[in-house]
Amino acid sequence: MNQIQNKIIMVRYKGDPLRLYDLMDSFSVHCPKCDGHAQISVPIYFDYKNAALKCTSCHFSEKATDLVRYKPTGKAKCFQCLEFLDLSIIDGYKTIPSYINITCKYCKTINKVSQNWESYIEKYKDSGIKDPSFGLHLWFQDSVKGNTIWAYNLRHITEIKNYVRSTLRERTTDRFKMTMVEKLPDFIKLAKNREEVLKALERMETK
Repeated sequence: MNQIQNKIIMVRYKGDPLRLYDLMDSFSVHCPKCDGHAQISVPIYFDYKNAALKCTSCHFSEKATDLVRYKPTGKAKCFQCLEFLDLSIIDGYKTIPSYINITCKYCKTINKVSQNWESYIEKYKDSGIKDPSFGLHLWFQDSVKGNTIWAYNLRHITEIKNYVRSTLRERTTDRFKMTMVEKLPDFIKLAKNREEVLKALERMETK
């Protein structure tokens, strides 16, 4: 019995020194059409504007470039009363218009405004735990004692599982380059939560 206990106690984490961004080349999410399991692929780290979505359930596909919108930047004044126009009320445009009509909220004058424009991706969701490209809720989520545990993809789950199972955890020497597992929330790292965390990860893995 003691030998078995010693083996359990001396489990060493042997994962690669991965940063979170090393795992951000693919994301498992809820499909925006059928709510089934969809996969997002990113060609290069942080190149979210060129990400691609494909649903494994309904086969819906979409590119992040399809969601690019344009909004005006800078400031513009009403030519009649010289008050600043409220540009925040303008919805994003799929293409850049030559001008836009804005009604002054003070004097109700209609202004024809030509503005500088900036691009952005119109996300599906504005809250919750979501991917950084389409803004869709992550597929792999569960709960441990009222805390949400999540993962971007199966590889992410595996790395967390390997870390949680271990009892010998070496830290990086560079505090400015902490690995993904070192930055995990405390509720995941606590030994007393190990069993519940592993069960949650297994549920996520088989979802």
